[in-house]
Amino acid sequence: MDLLKPLKLNPRGGLTVVSNRGPYTFRKTARGIQATPSVSGLVSAIQPVIEQIHGRWVAWGGRYGTEEETLGRSLTLQKTDKWLFHEVMLTEPETAGYYEGMCNGCLWPLCHNFIEKSVFDEEMWGSYRRVNRKFAEVVLQTTGPGDMIWVQDFHLALLPGYICRQRPGARVSVFWHIPFPPPEIFTVLPWAKEIIKGLLNCEFIGFHTEGYVRNFLLSVREIYGVAIDFARGLIFGPERIVRVGAVPIGIDCREFENLAAQPGVIRKAAGIRSSIGGDYVIISVDRLDYTKGIPERLQALEYLLESRPEYKGKLTFVQIAVPSRTDVAAYRRLRRQIEEIVGRINGKYTKNFHVPIRYLFKPLSREDLAAHYLAADMAVVTPLKDGLNLVAKEYVAVKSGGGGVLILSPFAGAAVQLTEALTANPYNLREMANQIVAGIELDVTEKKRRMLALARSVREEDINWWWQKIQQNWLIDSETVGEPPPDSSIGGMLTRGAVL
Repeated sequence: MDLLKPLKLNPRGGLTVVSNRGPYTFRKTARGIQATPSVSGLVSAIQPVIEQIHGRWVAWGGRYGTEEETLGRSLTLQKTDKWLFHEVMLTEPETAGYYEGMCNGCLWPLCHNFIEKSVFDEEMWGSYRRVNRKFAEVVLQTTGPGDMIWVQDFHLALLPGYICRQRPGARVSVFWHIPFPPPEIFTVLPWAKEIIKGLLNCEFIGFHTEGYVRNFLLSVREIYGVAIDFARGLIFGPERIVRVGAVPIGIDCREFENLAAQPGVIRKAAGIRSSIGGDYVIISVDRLDYTKGIPERLQALEYLLESRPEYKGKLTFVQIAVPSRTDVAAYRRLRRQIEEIVGRINGKYTKNFHVPIRYLFKPLSREDLAAHYLAADMAVVTPLKDGLNLVAKEYVAVKSGGGGVLILSPFAGAAVQLTEALTANPYNLREMANQIVAGIELDVTEKKRRMLALARSVREEDINWWWQKIQQNWLIDSETVGEPPPDSSIGGMLTRGAVL
């Protein structure tokens, strides 16, 4: 990866990233506490930034402590002592109420527009508040007044408020990685006002798309009635001006391009292709979650095989489902549902020992993932709702030479950037099936044109581009933004009302 341009930090401070989980997980062994590197998209995106500007990371390390404990271990992550991981200590009941309850049982489905799956429980909300306060205590202990504090995602929406209450004028930014719903959905949340209040202590709040930005601004206007400049993404709060912007996260494109060129990965891809058989290989890679649209995708494939029998025995669909929240009953039911659909389709459409669906329920290494991407003629990325979706970008990076077809749901945030992909509504089985056929039958020249255009977009708006955009938005001097526009702005773009 190219070196990231340094953040213009206060000479007395640095950058501290705060997230629910971080780059390491701690566990007790016979030889003491062992730190194991974490594998996640967030870590892959943030870690190069932290390493190169010598920052810090504050997160829960996976261990349980007592209610009185806040700061656990501080781990030096490089031999040169250039950056540290500070561990937040949580109790088992706190994580159950905060993470499994409030985050996964309430905010996650709500923000993905699944209101019927959201559970609104005061005890869960109490755990969420307590955990956010614990994170604030650790951040305040391990940072100074000159530090810039970069909070990641919806797990810690109250954190900016708790920090600024103890350290007025603290420089805090949040990046919200999942969708932000429209106000008619968000305001269903009994604690929507508290969530907004916490976030409005930031200097900059980043989202993946302009649609999420607008949803957030509309929610702020509806809940608080403060002055808002929609055109520039500015909230004129009583304490500070908050900037809000769309900055879709990128990937390390060069890493995936290099993986695709490695002889070992190329051999592995050839082996995958040979073992699968068939003329066309289609791949989907998802975390096991109801937002990803896996059952709908499989049913679309079933519709295709029924309506286009000429593809029986020729088409192989590879569904990789990465295990997630396996201790949650709803996710166990989803897994059973998917396996039942796979069994039904394979039992019905297996022809001459050719199995139409290959289903893998396990995580893959980056090398194995790149090999599967390389082996596939097409990637189908059709979530019902997704903040962005990096799988689409990873597939494009591996196929950047011009081969392959990407089918993308219009409800994935990445669809805003990857406009040369074929699109398919995951709720429309016939449209999904027709687009898969269209991708298979796409002219070679048009296929290459589309993939090269997609690769150009992924390469230009990579992880380095994302970090530079975050900096540019965060470091704008509030004094330069001027006054709010007049109340008579066209289309009700501005309202004035109650203060926080």
